[in-house]
Amino acid sequence: MPELWLNYGSTDIIVDLKVENLSLIENSKFDTLPPESLRQKIESIEINDNTVLIPLDASNSTVQLTSSLVSFAETKGVKISIESVPKIRKQLTSKIPNQNIALLERKSDHFLERTSNKHTIFISKTNIDPFFGYGGTPTKLLREFGEDEMNKAFNSRVDDLPHPASKGPPLEIAEKFCQDIGAMSIEIVSNNSGINNFFYGELADSFHSGIEKLHDLSIETELGQKSLIIGTNIDTNSSSTLSSSLDLLWNSIHLLRKNSIVVIVSENNKGFGTSAIEKFAYRQSQLNDYKNSNYIDGLEHLMFINELKEKYTISVLSSLPKYYLKETFGFRIFSNIQEAADKILELNGKSHKISIALDPNVAIFKNELTR
Repeated sequence: MPELWLNYGSTDIIVDLKVENLSLIENSKFDTLPPESLRQKIESIEINDNTVLIPLDASNSTVQLTSSLVSFAETKGVKISIESVPKIRKQLTSKIPNQNIALLERKSDHFLERTSNKHTIFISKTNIDPFFGYGGTPTKLLREFGEDEMNKAFNSRVDDLPHPASKGPPLEIAEKFCQDIGAMSIEIVSNNSGINNFFYGELADSFHSGIEKLHDLSIETELGQKSLIIGTNIDTNSSSTLSSSLDLLWNSIHLLRKNSIVVIVSENNKGFGTSAIEKFAYRQSQLNDYKNSNYIDGLEHLMFINELKEKYTISVLSSLPKYYLKETFGFRIFSNIQEAADKILELNGKSHKISIALDPNVAIFKNELTR
């Protein structure tokens, strides 16, 4: 019997399945960059006393790269500044000790000063994104600083379904929002094991290079699964909120056939996450409010739930109160992973193979028909 562990926030839980009942989906091509190669790439980046690093997420890989650049600068006798956006500044402060992380202000003059300066380096993890198709520096800047443009992006969508690993109007708007930015960026491709590669250069170039690398690492797998268990991403700590966990679900939803069951293994120790999810949980909004409202953070989750709740049995293993998950969101609740596995086998038969996806934040799933 194989021993398979899934992350559950601050701990790991074991999935106890017979070999004949297990179908593991993981990216076997996803090697990490050797330490010496990583060091050489870091030391090839031009830094000086005017350099300002702006990490846009708190993933382990972004923190690692930011810390390495700071250490490299110190060896050259250079002290570089770090700034970040409000929602991740506190996390970064706890992860990067002994550094004064200033606030990248929303005021247009400060934002314009930073984005027009070639000594500014934005740092992001490149991901699959269910709304934009891909996530990285352009989409994160749009979400944080382009309220009107984000609203335009939301209303430019072709339908109300997730479109991971697909380029469409919302991504075009994000790239247009950043097209005149003179700052540089680093796009990181990483998973739970570490950094596979990173790309430094002009913002559009590095973002496109990150996307190309994700495609190089895409996974061949059979689509039309009858069941799926989704493990959360340690690198991005996607187990921390319901919103970040749902991103993993939407990124892998096209693996499933209609009427199948999917289980998200996610502790959610930091709550619901985005504004839209939190407002809906507390009955301050309706599920279909996305049709007639301006964009607020996480509104796409309500749209996806509304569209997909009747097509799939969405289930959650979470520490959030069952009342909200079951009564408000309409999710099926499991108390432990074995209960979930037993229910899947009950529904699909004792010989059924349960698919387990380990990292759908960076995984592009494909088969012969989707190449």
